[in-house]
Amino acid sequence: MPVLNFGQPDGGVIQTAFITDDIHTAMAQLTRQLNVGPWFLFENFELNDLMYKGQPADFAVSLALANCGHMQFELIQPLDDKPSPYREVFRESGWCFHHHAIAATDFERSCAHYASQGFEMVLSCSVAVGGRAAYFDTRSAVFGMIEVVEMTPAVERLWTDIRHAAVGWDGSEQVRTPG
Repeated sequence: MPVLNFGQPDGGVIQTAFITDDIHTAMAQLTRQLNVGPWFLFENFELNDLMYKGQPADFAVSLALANCGHMQFELIQPLDDKPSPYREVFRESGWCFHHHAIAATDFERSCAHYASQGFEMVLSCSVAVGGRAAYFDTRSAVFGMIEVVEMTPAVERLWTDIRHAAVGWDGSEQVRTPG
């Protein structure tokens, strides 16, 4: 498996993600308890071509990304009550772990891999930085969903920047807004 610039393998787990009703409190708690940071906060994160369970969707979220070593953490806060994979998990389990993210330099092949195992694609979208993402409902197999993240050069650069910000981080500027 080739290793991406941020140190994780193509096709390997690159992130663990959690849903929360208070992203600012969650960032502070993970920094205090697990030394995760600095956080890169994306308020009203832009989701394009959004499909949820095969239907067009328009829910809104804020998200924050941070590393502790090679491990990336994602926090997702739904900003409305519209149907989404986050509201679905919240109704079943509360604010909790949501998904594992997998790097995919060949997005179509990775999605086909999970679909061929019978896992339902519950979300697909593209993001402003230029990549695509898809969630597969793998909760019965791996205790959470799997997100396939397309590793375009721009996405890999962003994840590399977040990883490098965590290396030797002195605790200052705990929350950063990407420019």
